[in-house]
Amino acid sequence: MASSKFSAIFFFILYSVLLFLVLTMHNMAAMIIMGIGMFLEGCEGIYCNFFKH
Repeated sequence: MASSKFSAIFFFILYSVLLFLVLTMHNMAAMIIMGIGMFLEGCEGIYCNFFKH
């Protein structure tokens, strides 16, 4: 749910790192990054829906 070019690029890089970690079998680090990414996307969605006009 990237609302800006910056957030789209940020999440692309974040999930590229996540994919690399999964492919290299660093599963715990991948789970932490996935949790952080999901939390940040949720925060962005709340911000865009409730505070940005």
